[in-house]
Amino acid sequence: MKRIIMRTFYPGHFASLASLVLIFALLTGSLPAEAAAWKLSRNVWSEEDERTYSNFVTALGRSKYSNLNKFIKDPKANPLYGEEDKKFNLSPDCADLPYLIRAYVAYKLRVPFSYTSAIAGRGGDQRYSRGNRPTSFKDQDYFVSPQQLFNQVVLINSGYFRTGPEIEDSDFYPVKISKKSVVPGTIYYDPDGHIAIVSEVSDDGRIRVIDAHPDRTISKPWFGAKFTRGSKENGGGFKRWRPIRYTSDNKIIRTRNHNIVDYSGDDQYKKTFSAKGRTGLSYHEYVRHSLCDDARKSDPVTEFAFMMKDLHEDISYRAMAVNLSIEKGISKRSHPGALPWNIYGTDGIWEEFSTPSRDARLKVAFREFYDRTRQMIIEAEQNYAAGGTAYARQLAAAFLQQYAQLSPQLSVSYINSAGSRIMLSFADVSQRLFTMSFDPYHSIEFRWGAQGEELATSPDNETKRRFYQLECRLRNQLERVYNQPTPLSMGPETPPEIDTRGWLAAYLQGRPVDATIYAINKETVAPLAIEQPTEKAGSATVTLPEQKVAAATAQSAASTQKTTVATNISKDSSFNGSDAPGLWSSLLASGDNFAAAISSPENFVVARAD
Repeated sequence: MKRIIMRTFYPGHFASLASLVLIFALLTGSLPAEAAAWKLSRNVWSEEDERTYSNFVTALGRSKYSNLNKFIKDPKANPLYGEEDKKFNLSPDCADLPYLIRAYVAYKLRVPFSYTSAIAGRGGDQRYSRGNRPTSFKDQDYFVSPQQLFNQVVLINSGYFRTGPEIEDSDFYPVKISKKSVVPGTIYYDPDGHIAIVSEVSDDGRIRVIDAHPDRTISKPWFGAKFTRGSKENGGGFKRWRPIRYTSDNKIIRTRNHNIVDYSGDDQYKKTFSAKGRTGLSYHEYVRHSLCDDARKSDPVTEFAFMMKDLHEDISYRAMAVNLSIEKGISKRSHPGALPWNIYGTDGIWEEFSTPSRDARLKVAFREFYDRTRQMIIEAEQNYAAGGTAYARQLAAAFLQQYAQLSPQLSVSYINSAGSRIMLSFADVSQRLFTMSFDPYHSIEFRWGAQGEELATSPDNETKRRFYQLECRLRNQLERVYNQPTPLSMGPETPPEIDTRGWLAAYLQGRPVDATIYAINKETVAPLAIEQPTEKAGSATVTLPEQKVAAATAQSAASTQKTTVATNISKDSSFNGSDAPGLWSSLLASGDNFAAAISSPENFVVARAD
């Protein structure tokens, strides 16, 4: 039998009750439209609204800022600036950036904004799972202020973009590649867990994009093979915001695919591509040819110089990321004695300050530069009207001249551990590309692949130096893999060829052209998530006993030198990484416990965030 308790309410109680009702409404989203984050001026986005959105994205791309907060607070840079921007806080990472920009512009225009607030998929980690689809949504009516909405959209992850083209209640739809569809504000989803927004499209078909990073910085690279091509299943590629309409009964209606003029569920997912009379194009070539002006002719030397400048921008963005890690003192911390279960997709300190994904994209961009240069020489040899082989040799010489002229200009520098500035030319970075450490616990010398005397100022201890050696194969890896272990044994013993200058010099000395183009567009994603080997005791996650082996042996190996392993480093040695390719085999052959333990995914340790 239930007890009924009678209670008398006094006037003061009603104020408390009202507060409780408000809190309940905030939690459940049951607030009336009058309490929305903003009052709507119209129930749909007009064509003019979409142009305003595009112009805002272009302004961000052209601005000097690498931080969204600083951009919106500058009245000269922000075309939508208002006094309220002084109090806003917009700090996105890569997945949040498109949502935050769209929500901000929607607020400024007082038009509807809706987003997917939860998804479901198959295979564990939503960022790399399959079959992702929306399960719930929120719009401006759910919140009481713009900032509250902004704070919520940053909780989404890249898996929210990972929806197939047939999903009609998703936030985005895939487009047919054309000048009308790939415009400022169009989104590119890289299924390796990265998002970019188109900010400009040049007359020659190049696309400048904006992307954000876990450290909350914004970069503005050019689109190319460093952005992985997706499949129909994972919904990769160029997408636009799905048109929405706010109804009289306070609901959001999403436009279905067959009612969207530039929707295409097939255009970007073909096996082969052709455009404007050219066949056998790669996806990235197809995109550029589809967007370039028909009458525009390409100048190979200009193209070569542009690619070098594009790479220099990527190098500079990497320098910013490394400097931030150094400034935060991550390199001064003790090494955790293990790497994350997957170095490309994790969380905590590693996710924010390591650079394996950024470095892999940079390496792919260098490889694209190498491949494109060879391709232009091949095309020159086949251009008999221009002189065939003689023309190709003249072009190769012109490329080398451009390289020599631009390399010292396209430099980068870092401050070493002793406080001295070290200058690196474009050629220097190219030569040490696969020796630059992605590990945030390494000193800046190792982060920039220093060798010989340049490395002498590094304060890194034996454990850190040993990890640098053992990370060699991972540094040689071009492909970013997710949803599966990335042990130290992953990757080739030797790095792929990317020495463009060396190849051109050899060609002029009589070396024949090798037309083989490296497969840089392949995506590797595990079919299902492989759970990290942990067990739970109560509410705490416990590392299994076998997981502790690698971490323990790392520490013991650092303190006890093994005379049987010639590659172990003493504090007085000057390690330069030249013997790294054969290191793994020598460690296993010598019975090194650390190598044996960590070569098995089952024994791979999950590094915990601080």
